[in-house]
Amino acid sequence: MSFSRRSFLIKAGAGLAFGALSPAILSAQDTKKAKSIISTHPKLQCDVVVVGAGPGGVPAALAAARNGSKVILVEEDNMPGGAPVDMYVTYICGGPRVGAFQRMVKKLNDFHTIGGEACDTFGNAGQDGKNHWWMPGDYAQVIYQAIAAEKNITLLCGAPVVDTIVTHKGNRNIVQGVRIMRNGELQDIEASVTIDATGTGIVAAMAGCEYMFGSEAKSDFNEEIGIEVADGKIQPCTLMFITQRIKRHAVLPVDKMKGSSGVEDQYDWVRAADKEAMIKRDAGIYLHWGKTVYCKDTRDSLLVAEAQRKALEGLEENMQILHEAGYATHIAPKIGVREVRRIKGEYVLTQRDLSNGVQHDDKIADASYYFDVWGMKIDEKLKRVPPYGIPYRSLIPVNTEGLLLAGRIISATRIAHSSLRVQPICSNIGEAAGTAAALSVMYKTGVRSIDIKELQANLNANGLFNGFRKTGSKS
Repeated sequence: MSFSRRSFLIKAGAGLAFGALSPAILSAQDTKKAKSIISTHPKLQCDVVVVGAGPGGVPAALAAARNGSKVILVEEDNMPGGAPVDMYVTYICGGPRVGAFQRMVKKLNDFHTIGGEACDTFGNAGQDGKNHWWMPGDYAQVIYQAIAAEKNITLLCGAPVVDTIVTHKGNRNIVQGVRIMRNGELQDIEASVTIDATGTGIVAAMAGCEYMFGSEAKSDFNEEIGIEVADGKIQPCTLMFITQRIKRHAVLPVDKMKGSSGVEDQYDWVRAADKEAMIKRDAGIYLHWGKTVYCKDTRDSLLVAEAQRKALEGLEENMQILHEAGYATHIAPKIGVREVRRIKGEYVLTQRDLSNGVQHDDKIADASYYFDVWGMKIDEKLKRVPPYGIPYRSLIPVNTEGLLLAGRIISATRIAHSSLRVQPICSNIGEAAGTAAALSVMYKTGVRSIDIKELQANLNANGLFNGFRKTGSKS
């Protein structure tokens, strides 16, 4: 299902109208507060503003700064990290693990393993065929350190974006930065290039970009996998949690828990059938996919909050079982959201592209992960995906200049999105977006006009194409 700026503004306007107060009931104090909202902090200026300090945004900021751009990295939460920090999605799926992501997981392995000692089989590629996860706070520490090492990055946390700065030329919107809310007041950040790495696509939507939401019909993009009639449904959300032993000799009651599948670091999923082996390994701490619930519209923060409440309510029985067994539970501050907007770009990446392992001429990132559409049944043979390439065109919104996309919001169908939405791939896309933004600033040209060969050479020099040596070329 596709949405335009007009439909976005109608929905936003309806929400504002619903929440508006009649002037007749505003007190003097209320009037003073209302006036404070329109006053502004001094304008900030930079070369590149990256919105969202998560798996796509941090690599984007690092890459732009590395290539000489002055970068402001904006995050609505109080600390950077995104999904692994506030949703506890600390288990890695997909690959390749290259560039900034490779450096991050290598540092996590060297200094922050669950067992306290570096895994000697981990290797420089950031993977060894085992399951690995780390504590959310350790992700945050490594990410903070990476950002602090780049003098060209200014990090602004606790700064939600409330609007975009847009001018118009012909049929194109020209994005010139964003507006943040700061202590009840507004502050503009002007930039030559803006990167939407929010994971929700809200910046692109505010800028008037067309976007896709929910399931298409497979005939819409000539795909072989999918549903016959578009229904607009999205993937469910999952509330993650960590269990930790607090009583000596306590054993995870995996045979009594309902759902809430868990994973043990450096081993595998914990199952009732493997209980004896689990007892011998004596790990004492596990990461769990907790309660999974459906949210009708993940664009609506109130509905997401309600989904989180339902998920927490659904975990009560397991929480009691775990408590009685001698385990404490650490529940993620935010529910894990798999799918929001996908912004329509110059090229829509499809299931056929992935299934055929297409390596586009304008490839800016390698990717490898199966089709993982929660809530949709797909034949196991059709789920498999060979290594494929992410085209630069999928990072450029149609009819828009000055804006690039990073992470899971790039232009792709829902089926394709289910593969590319995982953190290593989002990181690779983000690093490419940041590099492209810096080249645009360097040559004072639009993001469409940069030399794609120079972009690819830059990425290659920084190890972004080290994951799969044989790339080929298909169109």
